Parts: sequence; C-alpha cells; structure tokens
Amino acid sequence: MQSHDSFLHFLKNRELDELYASLAIRSFAMGMIGIFIPIYLLKLDYSLDSVLLFYAVAFATNALFIIPAAGFSAKYGFKHSIFLSVPFLIALYLLLYSLGTFYWPLPLLAAAFGINRALFWMGYHIDFSKFSDKENRWSEVGFARMLFFGSHFLGPLAGGIFLTIFDFKMLFILVTVLLCISITPLFLSKDVHEPIHISTDKIFTYSMLKEGLVFIGRGIETGVSLVVWPIFIFFSILGSFTALGFVSTLSLFFSAVSIALIGVFSNIKKGLVLKVGALATSFIWLLKTFITTPLQVYVVDSFHGIVRAFVTVPLDALSYDKANKAGIIEYIIFREILVETGRVIVFVVMLLAADLATGLLIGSGASLLFLLF
Repeated sequence: MQSHDSFLHFLKNRELDELYASLAIRSFAMGMIGIFIPIYLLKLDYSLDSVLLFYAVAFATNALFIIPAAGFSAKYGFKHSIFLSVPFLIALYLLLYSLGTFYWPLPLLAAAFGINRALFWMGYHIDFSKFSDKENRWSEVGFARMLFFGSHFLGPLAGGIFLTIFDFKMLFILVTVLLCISITPLFLSKDVHEPIHISTDKIFTYSMLKEGLVFIGRGIETGVSLVVWPIFIFFSILGSFTALGFVSTLSLFFSAVSIALIGVFSNIKKGLVLKVGALATSFIWLLKTFITTPLQVYVVDSFHGIVRAFVTVPLDALSYDKANKAGIIEYIIFREILVETGRVIVFVVMLLAADLATGLLIGSGASLLFLLF
C-alpha cells in the first residue's frame, strides 16, 4: 500500500493541482447536461437516426481535429488548448438553446462539439502525461479519476432535478456560466510549454496494433455508455429526468468510491486489474440487455460504476507510461484518434441495426478488447 505522503503527491504538483481544479468544475457542469442532450434532441422530434448521426459526426470531427489540436497545444501550450475548447462548447449550447426556433443543421452542432473535445482532451492528456510523476502515476491517475467521478457524480442528479423544475434553456445558461468559471484555475501560473515536433510517421506503427484495438474497444464501450444506454433506460424504463439523473449519479458515486479504494495501492499489477475490469464490464453490459425495472437499473448500473474503476485507472496509467516512452504527443494522438474512431463505429453500426439493445451487446463485446492491453 502506498504511503499517505505518496498518495497525496499531487498536492506538491502545481501544474496538476490547477488541472485538477479546472477538471472538477468542468466535470460537474458537463455532468449536469451530458446525458440529457440526446433526450433533448429526441423530445424536439428528431429521429433516433438523426441523434445517432449527430454523435457519429461529432466524434468523427473530433478524430479529424486531433492532429491540428495537438499542433496548437505544442505551439501555444496545453492550457491554451483547454481554454480554446470552451468557446466551442459554449457555441454548442447556444445553438442547442435556440434549436427549437432556428432548427440549425445538426452537423454544425456536432462539429462544434467535436472540435471542443479534440482541443480539451489533447490538452488534458498531454498535460497529464507531461507533469504527472512516473513513480506516483498510479495514485495521480487514481486521484484525477476519483476527482472526475466525484465532481461529476452530483451533476446528473442536479441536472435532472433542475430540468424537472425549469427547462433545458435555463440549464444551458447555467452550464455555460460554470464552464467559463472552470478555465480560471488554469492560469494561476504560467503555461509551461516548448515547441514540439510532431512526427506523423510515429503515430501509427505495426507494434501498436493490439493497443489500437484496445483504444477502439474503449471508444465503442464509452460511446454506448454515454449515449445509447441513457436513451434506452429513459424511454423504455424510467421516463423521468430526475430518475435518469439519479441512475447516473449513483453509478458515478460508486466509481469514485471504487477508485478511491484501489488508488491507494501501488503493488497491484495494472494489467491484472484491467483484465478483471474488462471481463466484469463485458458481463454487466450483457446483463443490461435483460433489465426491465427501475430497481434493476439502479442495482446493475451501480455495479457498473464499481467495475468502471478497474478499467479507467489502469488503462490511463498504462497509457501515460507508454506515452512517455514512445513519445508523448504521438502516442496521445494515436490513442485519441482510435478512441474516437471506436465511437464513430458504434454509432454507424447502430444506424444500420436500428435497435438500442444491439448497442448494449456491442458494448459487451468491445469491453473484451481491453484484455489485449
């Protein structure tokens, strides 16, 4: 077990402290709105195919803008990359706010969403790879994920209650204000960066084939979790914004607790933890296809929250280790392009299948790809 001082190593790392603070505020804001966006679009009478196409275009745009986003980060600094992501997200919410009046083309909204994700996650992952400490990376990744889920888990319930009392337009305004606040911690110190040459030849190599499949699987599984699952349980089982928010909050709460428990151990083999998480996640997605009652949703999704920690912490820690060996920028680009490609794949397949339950089975199969890492 790691010592108390080692686990709290992050307190001595100013760059990560600022990243943690920004991430906490952003995570809460995104938690309030994220799972409700597909519901919002469907309630505006967009078809399920239109919603799935929206997310396919969003994640495809993300994949296409990853290399330009990395170039921006390398030239101007990772904090500036995260900062620049916010206007695109605010633009998305403004367009969503007025969508019922002007009926903007959904690909325009999807593009804003995708560019925002490319800028934010490239800045975040590269910043974390650069400033996290190798000897303490397990606990630092664990703390970052615990902070993410810990600050995120109240968001869905708060958003669900807010939507029950007010409406989507008021929620878009509130989230926009929180996002503006989230970027202030990043500039409490100077943005540390230096010119970085990006070697496109190093991004895709045969030796990364297995890792590539893992990241595609990760994209598929998270795509199902972020979009398909909320739609499935809202319209077929729950039918309530508050109930949907509570389910997500419960799952994220157990994720935070689980991460807190495994994050203090340094002698655990990351690969073994990931394999356990892969098998458990695959089983839970399969189990979700048989769910018919709200109680079953609450119980199974809580267990999903627990096993999620067994995937996210070791996968991130191993990825950051490999990034520092293989070349930070190139490896992170490689990872993010394939994760987003996985998400595009699942929504394209869903467009062809036209059955939400099929998406849950796809999530189950994709989780087994984590065994290759």
